[in-house]
Amino acid sequence: RGEEFTISLKDTEARDGCDALAKEIYARVFDYLVRNINECTEPKGSAGGFYGTISLLDIFGFESFQVNRFEQLCINYANERLQQKYVVDNFRAIKVEYEEEGINVFDFSLIDNSDVMDLLEGKMGLMVQLNEECVRPNGGDESFVYKLKVVCSDSNRLIQDNLHRPYEFGIRHYAAPIKYDARKFIERNLDKIPNDLLKCACHSANPLIRQEFQRLSDSLKEGQSTGLKKRSAATKHLVATKFRSQLTSLMSIIEESRTRYIRCVKPNKVMRPRTLDHAHTVSQLESAGLVTAIVISRESFPNRLSYDVIMERFKFLTYKYADCQLDTGDIKQDSEILISHLLAGITADTHMGRVRPFACGKTKVYFRVGALERIETIRQEYYAERAIQLQTWMRSLQARIHYLIMKRGMILLESQIRCYLVRRSYKMKLKCALIVQCFIRRVLAKLEYLRRRNNHAATVIQTRWRVIKPRREFRAAHLASIRIQSIARMTICKKIYAAKKKERDAEHAMESRMTMMQQNFDDASTVGGGGTVFSVDEGLLEEVETMFEFLRKEIVVLRKKNTKLKRELAESEAEKREMFNHASSTEHAFALSKIRSEQLTRNNAQLTENANRFKKEISKLKTELKTQQYGHELQLRDMRQEFDMALERRDAEVKTLETKLQTTTAMHKREVQLITDDAERTREENYAEIMRLREEIKRTQDSHQDYLSKLMGVLETTQANRSTSPHEEEMIRKKDSQILELKTELAKLQKSTGTTPQDNKTRKDTIRSMKYIVKKNREHRKVRVQEIDQLVN
Repeated sequence: RGEEFTISLKDTEARDGCDALAKEIYARVFDYLVRNINECTEPKGSAGGFYGTISLLDIFGFESFQVNRFEQLCINYANERLQQKYVVDNFRAIKVEYEEEGINVFDFSLIDNSDVMDLLEGKMGLMVQLNEECVRPNGGDESFVYKLKVVCSDSNRLIQDNLHRPYEFGIRHYAAPIKYDARKFIERNLDKIPNDLLKCACHSANPLIRQEFQRLSDSLKEGQSTGLKKRSAATKHLVATKFRSQLTSLMSIIEESRTRYIRCVKPNKVMRPRTLDHAHTVSQLESAGLVTAIVISRESFPNRLSYDVIMERFKFLTYKYADCQLDTGDIKQDSEILISHLLAGITADTHMGRVRPFACGKTKVYFRVGALERIETIRQEYYAERAIQLQTWMRSLQARIHYLIMKRGMILLESQIRCYLVRRSYKMKLKCALIVQCFIRRVLAKLEYLRRRNNHAATVIQTRWRVIKPRREFRAAHLASIRIQSIARMTICKKIYAAKKKERDAEHAMESRMTMMQQNFDDASTVGGGGTVFSVDEGLLEEVETMFEFLRKEIVVLRKKNTKLKRELAESEAEKREMFNHASSTEHAFALSKIRSEQLTRNNAQLTENANRFKKEISKLKTELKTQQYGHELQLRDMRQEFDMALERRDAEVKTLETKLQTTTAMHKREVQLITDDAERTREENYAEIMRLREEIKRTQDSHQDYLSKLMGVLETTQANRSTSPHEEEMIRKKDSQILELKTELAKLQKSTGTTPQDNKTRKDTIRSMKYIVKKNREHRKVRVQEIDQLVN
């Protein structure tokens, strides 16, 4: 204990350790990069919310080599899981639907790989046996293969061949059967790094490698425990367990998303463009299971429609079939009758033979490949025919509208031409009338000028007198008004002056009296001896009282004036306030009027702009109108030219047709003459042939009569020379039989060369057929002549 031993490794072991360390460093750095990239690119606040994702999965390709190792097993295992997901997504739901509808289901075992998945990841499957063998002490590759073949012997997917070596086994995958070499399965599944390399990596100068391998070392130390946890912890770090857990996590993510499958096919192995290796491509399609999927899809029903939709879309097609009666009252039966008539004579090829291209379920009708397209084609043809009818009607309507427009245009053109001619005549007459009027006015003006020139002096005198007399009257009235105004102003000024003078005299008298009274008062006040003596004059007191009374009155008058001035002041202040309020209201009104004026100015500018724009638009419209009028005139001129050209062409065609008619008539006459000559010649030939046949028949009858007479003579002679000997009787019987045969031949000859009513009938039929042919040719010529006459007309 405490001692260290140095053991030299073999070159292969050292190379394997180096490769294991390199793979672990690559895996740890890769996981670190992915983890940090995901953390940096994760949306903010994603922990509390939900974010949709679009993911692209580049799956393993199915691998089959000469020697298949542990890596090929893992890759093919992943392909089996993805194939199972593909089958579930595309066929399992279809199978359930078909079973619910009561339709015969296709052979699902062709694409179902559930038994392969049971063999690979079942409770006693390959992955479990491999992990157990890795955990078990002294576990080996051959013992793993032996245990697998014993435990999974009932699986039809496991290939057990007697020629297999102890470390070989085979699996029937969905793509193809594959033989695996189990050597180094245990070692590659363990994927264990030697402790000295792990310690070396933990002391690395690179902080990233040191941190990651330190985390790996800590996890391995935590896994070294006892009891049940020891086995789970031991299998936790195995490659198969990690691969299976990662694949399970991936499948859970895929199941939560909508999946789309894209199959990539490599066209050739040499990486050359525009080159296709058919064998290699077909092998890839078979390995991907696409051929089997296509076969299943061909036997399935890719299209389906409910009975209501069937009756709604295709019920109107029953008009094509007289025996298609949809009056059963059952929509399913009516739909089946309708589809049977529409798809009559069409069958589909399946594993059960030739069957109908559709099947009726409980709620829907299921169609095989091409069946629904056939019905839709019939429906589209029906709509196409109706569309053609509608298009025909619309084209006729458009042609009718175009014709009416052209007719209206021609009428308008004629009316404008007539209007132009009438207007030109009117202008000419108006011009002549204006010339006559101008001449008459000139004569009358000249006469008036002469008359006024003779009367010009009297007119000038009268004008001067009419100007001078009113001017004198105006001057006299003006001077009189000035004098009256001065006298009136003088009278008013005199009255004002007298009043002011009187007031001034009264004030002056009062002042003089006040001065006198003050003097008298001073004189009356004397100071004598040692005391003051006041002597008051009664007259002075009266004057004082008079003065006081006067002053009191003056004070009252002044108070009244003061009150009046205060009232006037208050009124002026009120007027001032009113004027100030009026001024402020005027200022507000001015401000408002200013704002209103600005608004009106803007409105006026806008209206001016609009007016200018309208003027421009009006000028533009006038220009366009003139352009359109010019275009219409050009179009009318072109139409007139086309119409003239059409008339010329029609005249040329009529002339050509007349020429053709004349030529055809001449040809018809020549042909009729030729046919008549042929008929006469044929009739003569037939008559000559008939006469020749008559002569031949006569000669034949004469020769037959001679021959018959000779035979009858021979028969009579023979009958007379008969004897009664047996030999002669036998000879007689033979001759009788020969005579009967001769009579039979004579009868046949008489029938064949006898009387000639049949020959006469044949000859009459021939002549009658020739006459019928000549008659039909004449009728045909007459019909052609009538058609040409109608075309010319």
